[in-house]
Amino acid sequence: MFAGRKYRAELTAEQADAAEGYGGVCRAVWNTALEQRRTYRRRGAWISYQEQARQLAETKRDEQFAWLREPPGHVLQQLLMDLDKACRTHG
Repeated sequence: MFAGRKYRAELTAEQADAAEGYGGVCRAVWNTALEQRRTYRRRGAWISYQEQARQLAETKRDEQFAWLREPPGHVLQQLLMDLDKACRTHG
């Protein structure tokens, strides 16, 4: 027999602020990457995860987009992988 357990994370105010900031950056990257994919599709082209990840890394070096360096890098990479999978699955 399997027993399930429930856990609830109680974040400190500092952790909650960081999580909210990360969420905002993720939302901005997702929306931008999705719009970029839509633009490519309208032109009859396709952009890959690798290309978007390269562009993101390049953009993070620009001081104007320093806010992209707030969340850990693997979070944004996984976000782009999830978007790529969603686009491949659902068009």
